[in-house]
Amino acid sequence: MPGTTKSAAYDVARKEFYALRREEEIERRVQREEALWTGASFGLNPLEAGMLVEDKSYNSWLERAQVAVHTLKTSKDSAQMLQDEEEDEALLQDGAEEDEAGSA
Repeated sequence: MPGTTKSAAYDVARKEFYALRREEEIERRVQREEALWTGASFGLNPLEAGMLVEDKSYNSWLERAQVAVHTLKTSKDSAQMLQDEEEDEALLQDGAEEDEAGSA
């Protein structure tokens, strides 16, 4: 294009490039739809693959969390039983001391 500026020539080339890119993208979409319609399988798309990885990670975390909660609950129950036993022993000792003091 004689007599056009670099900027105008760039704009024309850019518009032609984007028009060609749109056309090719439409062709790819049509080809994919036709392939799917005839029974083709393309496997997992990136979103589905990412969701599988995320689900696996979440399930792993959930299992570890459940084990940790169970461990904490078990240790808390054990500590509570020990405290209850100590309180029972203290009450028995107090009762025995009162009996000794009352009989003396």
